[in-house]
Order: sequence, then C-alpha cells, then structure tokens
Amino acid sequence: MFAVAGIVCGAIVLVILLIWLLSPGATIAVGEKDWPMQGGGPAHLSYLSLAPGAQIRELWSTRLEGEPAGPPAVAGGRVYIACGNGHLYCLDLATGRPLWRHDAGDSITSMPAVFERGILLATADGRVCSVSPEGKLSWETEVGGEVSSSPIPDGGRVFFGSADHHLYCLDAGDGDVRWSFRAEGPVKVSPCIYEGQVFGVSYEGDLFALEAGSGRLVWTFQSHGVPVSAPVADDGRIFLSTEFETFCLDSQSGKLLWEYATGPTVISNPALRGNQLILVVGGEGLLSNTISLDARTGDKLWSVASGITSSRTWLFATNQYVYLSGMDRLTALSTESGGPAFEVEVGGILPQTLTMTEERVLVVTQNRKVHCYAE
Repeated sequence: MFAVAGIVCGAIVLVILLIWLLSPGATIAVGEKDWPMQGGGPAHLSYLSLAPGAQIRELWSTRLEGEPAGPPAVAGGRVYIACGNGHLYCLDLATGRPLWRHDAGDSITSMPAVFERGILLATADGRVCSVSPEGKLSWETEVGGEVSSSPIPDGGRVFFGSADHHLYCLDAGDGDVRWSFRAEGPVKVSPCIYEGQVFGVSYEGDLFALEAGSGRLVWTFQSHGVPVSAPVADDGRIFLSTEFETFCLDSQSGKLLWEYATGPTVISNPALRGNQLILVVGGEGLLSNTISLDARTGDKLWSVASGITSSRTWLFATNQYVYLSGMDRLTALSTESGGPAFEVEVGGILPQTLTMTEERVLVVTQNRKVHCYAE
C-alpha cells in the first residue's frame, strides 16, 4: 500500500515538474491601443486614430532615479522607461506604482521596445538585452560599437543599428545573430521594417533596403544628409527626413518620388497620417514651425508656428490633432489646418520623452518625474 502511494506521489511530482518545464513563461499582451516601441510599430508611423483631448488631467506622477534615455513604452498595462544610469523601470499604468527595476550594467541609450517575450534595451557599451516580463535578463548580445537606436522587434527577429557601421538581425528568442549588413557609416537611428524589407540609414546619408529574412541588399539611395529620425513606411513608399530635406521613395525600387527642402533643421520624427506627412522644423530655443506635406506629391498643405522648442521633439498625429511637446507645454494643433487646438502646461517637460496611447499621455520632467495624463 505504501509502495503504491509512493508511486502515485512520484508520478504526480513528475507531472508537475514536466508541466513547469514545458509551460511557456510569462508574456506581455501587447494591444492595439498600446505604444510598445518607437513610432508605435516597426513602420514608425507615429499615428494614432484617437488620443486624449483638451480636458486631460494628471492621474499620477512617479520619480525616477536617473535621467530618461527616451520616451516610455506602454504595453499590457505597464509603463517601461529606460534611464541613462542603466536602470529599466516597470510601472503600473493605472497607478504609477513601481513594480520592478532592472540594472542593465551600463548606460541605456534609447527608448525600450516591448514585444510578447519581454523588453528590449540598447546600451552604450554595444549590447542589446532582452529582459523578461518579470524584470530578469533573458539574453544579451554584444556587437562592435554603441547601440544608440532602439531595437525593433518584428516577426521573431530583432533589428538594430550600431556605431560599428552594421545593421543587425537577431533571433528574438535567444539573441543569436541571424545576419548583419555593413553600411557606409554608423547606423545610429532605428531601422524601419515594412513588407518584408528592412530600411536602414547610415550617418553618411545612405538609405538602404535589405531583405528582412536574409539581409541581402536590394537598393541604396544617397541622401547627402544626416538622418534625424528612423525612416517611415506606408502604402508602398518610404520617407526619410535629414537635417534639411525630406525624401519620398518607392519602397520596392528605391526610385525617388519627390523631395522637399525644409530650410530650417528638422527637429522631429515624421508622423504619417494616410496621405499626410507632418514634421517640425526649428532649433534650440527657436520658434518652431510644424509643416504638413502631401505624402503623395510632397506639396505643402500648411505650415504654422508652433512655439519655442528644444533641439528635438517627438511628434504624434491623430485624425483630429497633431501633438508635440515644447519647453513647458504639450501643444495640440488641428490636423486639417494646423490651427491651434489646445495647450497643457507641463513645467520643466523634457520634450524627447513624450509618449501617447489612445487613452494616456506620458512625459518626464526635469525633476525626473514621470507624469501620466488622461481625460
């Protein structure tokens, strides 16, 4: 009898152990209303169909221990924000309560990116790290130079550029290098992934298209300018903004469709809303202008003064408003006309930390506090 009981207990323990070993770990449920990475997705449209309006109020604020390395990422009811001191923070989206903190061991250089298996980080000492949903290191891969671009997850792979002149593709599961491509110069901005191709740009001005699966070069285009943000892709077109010009090319052939000389320096990411491309030009302490272009032709639709800005700002487009952050305020313009819609005072805002979802607005201020707003 005791022998039978022992066998049964042993079998139960074995079954439990097998279930534990074979069961998948925790995952992050990335929803359509989230903002999990730079530009909102691999194509970097920076577009939301909806967003909070004029009657926003602060829900919570949480102090960090370091300066943010970029905007927060939002996914699965969590806020993930990376700091230059090497810490990744996970906050509860509803309350701002800190849930965990991960130490990457060196300065984190850009916005984190969230996918089902975890959170991706880039470091100044040339590593890309994958952190589990519980805040533990899953894997890390070291390359030959600083990684200042946000890693972009897509289709079981992770894409990023490095100061070592390469664009890399890793396996999202274990971090193994699948392929790498050597560019003409450092690759400091995030690549764009669209319809089976990866679009990267070097600081020598080369925009290049690669096959996502193999890394084979498809075409190159010389812009003769320094890129200010990741390329943006939609409807068979790829858009690139350099300091003084914006280009539109056919995504399959690399044929130049149009170019627009902005004059003053482009200080924002391009935001693409259907056939409308929007960007901001200006400079540190200068009056900025927000410009709307016809994405099909490059013709200017409108241009409006949009306040004093820092040297860089993040831009978001919705069906109703264009959102950008200035020195001490969040500004919303009419998407159709560029006319002023509303402003929200945010003292000491760091403009490069603005993130939006359909229900939340998040910024970080100079006192290292994350602020969350909603209607």
